[in-house]
Amino acid sequence: MTTAEQLVEQVGSISIKMGSFKCDYCKKSFSKETTLLAHSCEKKRRWQAKNNQDVLVGFGSYDLFYRIEMQSKPKEYKDFVDSQYYTAFVKYGNYCINTRVIDQEQFTRWLIKNKVKLKDWPTDKMYLLFVQDHCKRESVERALERFVEHASATNYFDTFWETASGYLIADWVETGKISPWIIISSRRAEHAIGAMSSECVNRIANCIDADWWAKKRQLNPHDAYFVQEMIDGTTT
Repeated sequence: MTTAEQLVEQVGSISIKMGSFKCDYCKKSFSKETTLLAHSCEKKRRWQAKNNQDVLVGFGSYDLFYRIEMQSKPKEYKDFVDSQYYTAFVKYGNYCINTRVIDQEQFTRWLIKNKVKLKDWPTDKMYLLFVQDHCKRESVERALERFVEHASATNYFDTFWETASGYLIADWVETGKISPWIIISSRRAEHAIGAMSSECVNRIANCIDADWWAKKRQLNPHDAYFVQEMIDGTTT
């Protein structure tokens, strides 16, 4: 644990000099101890929030950004607290958690690789573009595993394709919970899409590169058969 991290273990650490009480975070002095204890500055709030999930994700992304872009050594939490980008990275962390990003580290690496401005990181536009690219690169096994992870959390896993609404399926395709591998290979998925409203069909069509996936299926028939076996229970 660094010296800076040790400070946060002592809530409102107090330095007494010439009858004054100093905040160890912002260095502001107070004449009364009670005033110091009631005091809350930005840096103190950042230290006290260090174990919050959005802060942890934000700090991890901040560290990854500097290691990749600046070839920097690993950052300490004190660097993050003092950074002008603290709020932006925590906002990104909050977005990743609330959106349930399918692979947070890979999403961050994709944003860095594509030189996306930090203010645009926590946006649906960037995430949906990432999902389309990510689904093309991952294995069919991982694509199926992720679908099962989410579908098994519903009350209708065994009849998912016959029970789920078109809006839910469209949302899951857009956010990567359902891979195009399933859409192009499963008869159950095909029948579900056939029963959807045109709005839902268009949403799915707009986030799948049909030509690319048709070629992918043609070049990898065994993967398509694997999807059929897992989703439909047959390859015939």
